[in-house]
Amino acid sequence: MKPLLTGLALLLATSAYGLPVEYKTLHLVSWAYQCSLRLAPTYQMQGMTSNLAMQSAIQLCSCVIDHYRENHRYVDLQLMPLPQREAFGEMYSQECIDYPERET
Repeated sequence: MKPLLTGLALLLATSAYGLPVEYKTLHLVSWAYQCSLRLAPTYQMQGMTSNLAMQSAIQLCSCVIDHYRENHRYVDLQLMPLPQREAFGEMYSQECIDYPERET
């Protein structure tokens, strides 16, 4: 639980400056939580411990969320069709994997 809280605290502390308060905290925390819960088992299947898997998932999810926030207004994202949101998610995930220094 501590890695999750630490990761979410970092997400909120590092990505909030310079951006309009368009994405509410509850939405961001829920998004990061749901994303990391879905992604962590993938890392565990690669042999990571559950704590390391969750931390890795939080890092990737926060990077992807930052990409969405930088490129899409909240209202536009809510109206975006699911296939388009998924395509952006795949693209942002690959960018975060290819350029890990981008991760928050």
